[in-house]
Amino acid sequence: MQLALRRSLLALAASAIALTATAASASAAGTQLEPKAQRIVALGDSVSVGFEPKDAIISGAEAPYGYVDRILEQSLFRERSQLSNYAIMGLTTPGLVRLLEGAAEGKPLASSELQDFSAYDPRVVEQADTIAGKTKELAHDLAQADLVVLTIGGNDFSSVVKAINGQSTTSARQIIQDAFQKTMKDYTEDLDKMMTRLHELAPSAKLVLADQYLPLFKGHELYPLLNGKVKELSEHLDLYAEASNRNGIPLKIAHVSKKFEGRENAYTYFNQWEGFDIHPKQAGYEAMAQAFAEAIWKDGYRKPAPRASDVPLTVVINGKEPPSTPVTVNNTTFLALRDVADAVGAQLKWSQKTKTAVFKKEDKEVVVTIGSKSILVNGVPKAISTPAYFQQVGKLQKTYVPLAVISEGLNYQVVFRKPIMTAFINF
Repeated sequence: MQLALRRSLLALAASAIALTATAASASAAGTQLEPKAQRIVALGDSVSVGFEPKDAIISGAEAPYGYVDRILEQSLFRERSQLSNYAIMGLTTPGLVRLLEGAAEGKPLASSELQDFSAYDPRVVEQADTIAGKTKELAHDLAQADLVVLTIGGNDFSSVVKAINGQSTTSARQIIQDAFQKTMKDYTEDLDKMMTRLHELAPSAKLVLADQYLPLFKGHELYPLLNGKVKELSEHLDLYAEASNRNGIPLKIAHVSKKFEGRENAYTYFNQWEGFDIHPKQAGYEAMAQAFAEAIWKDGYRKPAPRASDVPLTVVINGKEPPSTPVTVNNTTFLALRDVADAVGAQLKWSQKTKTAVFKKEDKEVVVTIGSKSILVNGVPKAISTPAYFQQVGKLQKTYVPLAVISEGLNYQVVFRKPIMTAFINF
């Protein structure tokens, strides 16, 4: 895996560094959200970063779009949410243990104190240094976390697969038999240290760990043997999670391996990319997100309803899509205020004489006047860049307001997710 990363990271390392900056700022941004926001922390390796090899990244994407980003969207389907991602490219299980120990001690670290990154591209080292230096922020976010998701172990077990590259079938089988058990033993010991420390740092969080998918395509002569080892590891992790729960550590396993079995060629870059790269494609990251969602939420993985060709985006308010479609005018998205009121159980009154809508919810009153570039929030004027307007919807005339009214006037969380062209609104 290290060889693959060295050859293919050039296109994505800068994005990973930008993602690190997002994680660092998430703590500060989180203070602006209501306390009931679901706080998610992601940890682990390049799969939790959302890495894809050179030239395989989504066209026009400014940052990775992996399973972690999709988990944020899944959470937004349900409630206010925020994400801090502290994943590190190329990280091993011992490296993550050392990162968590640094967080527990409040001690900023260098990447070299986690593990040896010397074989990696310098920008990977820079990304690792950035995360390692933010152990205090990591400890802060973990202390408030409701959910921690992580992938770790791929860089541990990949050494087994790399060792068989170029070997005869007989030699490869022997290597797998000898190396797998030792690697699993070391992994379990490190995992125990990691989960104990993680639970200490995030005592209120549900912990969800992915098992390992097989980095070989179906039809390879060693596929049955390695697939059996992957299943053995998955069963071992299930038993480990049961024991952890008995000891008060709320751990669940996301069964990624079941999603990938028989689909490795479609879900990963193995056998299709120079350098033995086993990272997921977008279809693989989607499958991973489904496995995590099934472990976290009873209703599993959710998607926006299909949109008509003339509808530019989807709006989800408190987990539901309103009956009226959003409208985009001059790059500004408008929603029917009645839909918002109905979705959140608010009162909405209309004055035909003053062309004014009064929105009331608990201790919040917002007055919106058609054509005005200001609104009243509990009697205090607040400027908005684009005024509300009337629009005919069937036989009804509805007041359409820009998203700014909802986020700034009502103080609801509005998050736009470009990959799925969906705006999530939660109060």
